[in-house]
Amino acid sequence: MNDSKPYRMPCPMMGLLLRKVVDPGSAPDSPENRTRIGMLAGWVSAVLSLALCAAKGWLGLVSGSVSMLADATNNLTDVGSSLVIALGFQWSRKPSDEEHPFGHGRIEAVITLVLAIALLLVGFEVAKSGVSRLIDPQPIEAPLWLMVAVGITVVLKLWMALFARGLAKLSKSHVLEADAWNHTFDVASTLLVVVALVGAEVGWTALDGWTAIGVALFILYTGFKYAREAIDILLGKKPDTEEVEAIHRVVEGVEGVLGIHEIMVHQYGDVKMVSFHIEVDANLTVIAAHHIAEEAEGAVETKMQWRAVAHVDPVDRSHPLFEEFHAFLSSFVAGEKELIDFHDLRVGGARSPYAVSFDLVAGPDVPRSQYKALCERGMAALSAGFGERISTVGIGVEAPVDSAPMVRRTFGAGRDL
Repeated sequence: MNDSKPYRMPCPMMGLLLRKVVDPGSAPDSPENRTRIGMLAGWVSAVLSLALCAAKGWLGLVSGSVSMLADATNNLTDVGSSLVIALGFQWSRKPSDEEHPFGHGRIEAVITLVLAIALLLVGFEVAKSGVSRLIDPQPIEAPLWLMVAVGITVVLKLWMALFARGLAKLSKSHVLEADAWNHTFDVASTLLVVVALVGAEVGWTALDGWTAIGVALFILYTGFKYAREAIDILLGKKPDTEEVEAIHRVVEGVEGVLGIHEIMVHQYGDVKMVSFHIEVDANLTVIAAHHIAEEAEGAVETKMQWRAVAHVDPVDRSHPLFEEFHAFLSSFVAGEKELIDFHDLRVGGARSPYAVSFDLVAGPDVPRSQYKALCERGMAALSAGFGERISTVGIGVEAPVDSAPMVRRTFGAGRDL
């Protein structure tokens, strides 16, 4: 096993379990190791959660604590969700087939959603039990041996949380991150049970019901959080700003690429696909432009390990007024806080008035409702800068990463420029 920092775990037992399954010759977040780590986390969690469920269920019956029984029910749900995690990681590595040409990677998000739904259902049931105990308080017995036994379950659950968190960090898995938070909230909920047991010793029997409701809130919060994240992934979540900037750096570093725009990213588990448009000199041959596109695709696939598809946009910079328009648009974009770039500038016509078209790129937080106003401001600026030297103008506004069509306005002779 590689002894480097990425493979280190919080305790020797965790490291031993990890060394039993991972391939030391590959990165911990490689597809194969990611599957092995996910299955390890799932099976270990399932076995330990089953033991905790049995222990807490027995302690709850002995003490008469509804919050302890609620905690046991939560651990029983953990058994099911852990089995889903283990099997899901195995299923996600199934190769692509005729019905699933992009593989089965998104099953990881489905697993997270199943886990979240289970947490929400348990949360409602636990809250219901807490309310019932508030309406009808029952006596609770909490001898010292019982408190010690509950303390042991807290230590074991804390170990599970640290183990899952360490594996999540290594594999970069949202599923294991969700599982780690689930174990963390289990620790907090069990501590609340301890508070309820202590309260019972001093006569605060209602505290048991309130504690069950507190446990339920922890469970519901976790379920809601990870349901939302899973749905975002399944629907197609927008890539991070850092990822988009990385794509820009990689592609713009390819010789012959004059600009990049219209980036679209699709994620299928640990497989990511990106498509983008690159600007190239219009005077290049088709073969030369195609070669640049392949170089750009290869750069992304090599440096980012993503599948890539490049579309070529030819840009003719030979027009006498091209550089003047380019400098004008650069200044205009720099002065508009809602804009971050422009592309596809084209100037046509042998003499004045000229036909001009270009696309503006709005910031990621700019609502589409403002796009038409940006077109209007762009037209007003061109009118002030070029006046009668322009015949028609086509202006498009788009988001830096968006599947929706751009907003496009055309201004012609029928309008005062």
